[in-house]
Amino acid sequence: MKFHFWYTMLSLFFIALASAAYLWLAANDQLAAPVPLADFFLIALAVARLVRLFTYDVITEFVRHWFVGADPESFRGTLGALIHCPWCTGLWFALVVAFFYFATPVAWYVIFVLALSLVATFLQLLANFIGWSVEVKKHEAQFPPR
Repeated sequence: MKFHFWYTMLSLFFIALASAAYLWLAANDQLAAPVPLADFFLIALAVARLVRLFTYDVITEFVRHWFVGADPESFRGTLGALIHCPWCTGLWFALVVAFFYFATPVAWYVIFVLALSLVATFLQLLANFIGWSVEVKKHEAQFPPR
């Protein structure tokens, strides 16, 4: 197994950042007891939307393009691998969104908007699926297989 310096450094940085965020929230008495279930689902939807936005959507393609052609062993190449991996990006965005959820009530508005946009996307996909299914059934009714 090959040692990848930048993966290790980013992992350690993530641990340090998560620890610092927790300590800051605890020191400022910003950690709530249990997170309400509704809040948890809205935060999860917001993180999912951010992952989709930065990993796949056209509007942020210019960000992903910064890392094209970078040496995979370089810092830039490692960031490129990170931003192209929805699992990795999700972990980082979960840390950021959770921190701001606890740190400031202003974040709630952004979380709510991101969650709504993902729900709207799901509804649009569902509508497309239903429409396509109906079109296939109409085509099968007009031209039955022989």
